[in-house]
Amino acid sequence: MRRLLLFAAVLLPAIGAAQSGAEAEPRVIVVPYPSDGQLAPDAGLSQPPPTPEVAPPMPAPADMPQQNQPPPPQPPRPFEAQNVPDDQLQPPAPPPSNLLPQDVDANRPPGAMLDGHPREGAFLSGPGSMTFVLHHTLMGMLGAMATQVIPRLLDPTMGVASNEGARLAYLASGLIGLGVGFGTSAAWQFFHWMDQPAAAFGIADGIFGAMFGAGFANLFSTDPSAVAWTSLFTALAGAWLTTIVGGGELATNKGLLIVSGAFWAAAFTAMGVAIAATTGGGQNPRIGGDVILIAPAIGAGLMALALLKVNPSTAQVLRADIFGTAAGAAVLLISALVLGANFNHPVPYILAGVAAAGAIATVSLLWAEAAETNSEPGSKVSSWFDPEASKGYRRSWW
Repeated sequence: MRRLLLFAAVLLPAIGAAQSGAEAEPRVIVVPYPSDGQLAPDAGLSQPPPTPEVAPPMPAPADMPQQNQPPPPQPPRPFEAQNVPDDQLQPPAPPPSNLLPQDVDANRPPGAMLDGHPREGAFLSGPGSMTFVLHHTLMGMLGAMATQVIPRLLDPTMGVASNEGARLAYLASGLIGLGVGFGTSAAWQFFHWMDQPAAAFGIADGIFGAMFGAGFANLFSTDPSAVAWTSLFTALAGAWLTTIVGGGELATNKGLLIVSGAFWAAAFTAMGVAIAATTGGGQNPRIGGDVILIAPAIGAGLMALALLKVNPSTAQVLRADIFGTAAGAAVLLISALVLGANFNHPVPYILAGVAAAGAIATVSLLWAEAAETNSEPGSKVSSWFDPEASKGYRRSWW
């Protein structure tokens, strides 16, 4: 320790002398700009600032710990389509038809709507309104006049049909029937949409109703007044049932099926009456005529009930009518000619009825519309029994 102190005492004066000799020369002092990790300007040191410590480089992704690495992205999974049979496909439910306007003309300005259709005018509701009003007006006028004309023509006890009292009865009944028919039909079509098929088939069903009333009343009474009044009421019932039950949107295929039912009921009933008449049973022709008059209304009613379960197309109905009529007429004519032009034999009528029924059943059940050349690929065989297609008609039971 003593030696160290002695050495310092000798060395310090030498260093001071050396520094005092060098003061004649100018000195340059570098002052660093203060920053992080550097000395302040007033440090009084001429040495360069120490080099700041550099952070160690970040490790490469491969050097990072396994737990800090994100999971690798998963490749997209391919979509696997499932082949579902056509009979198991569930089509989406269509929107209610009463919420969407139908048959709207794009060039037509917005106006009053009725049952989802634009009104045809301020008074007429649809394209069939004029036919509907005219039908009921004429039916009311002529039917009411018939209740006064027919009894006077057939019953001599009621007086001459051309006297003053009879003319007053014709005038009063015609005007009353005209007013009632026009008022009721105009009021109905004003508040309900009326299409042309509904109005046209209402005329046919009114005729079937009048035939039913005449035949039914004539079975139990020979009074012309009773027959005339019954015919008027049943004609009105047939026309109004078609309008109320079928609705103003009655489809053509449904109305055509009802009319076809009436036609075939009358045809097969006529064949049955002819068979009974040619067997020598001595039936009363009056009863046979009444039964033929009653049959169309019954056939139309049965087809109206069948519409709750079946829904044939217009082509199917027309095809069955044409084939059945042609087959029945051809067999009737050929069989009668083979028997020597003898229509007073029951065999022609029996064969004609069987041929007509067979033709109707064959083309109705075995005619595949999907096999036609103009059909869409993959289309199905059309069927009479399509309950879903018979739904959705507003103000209609069918």
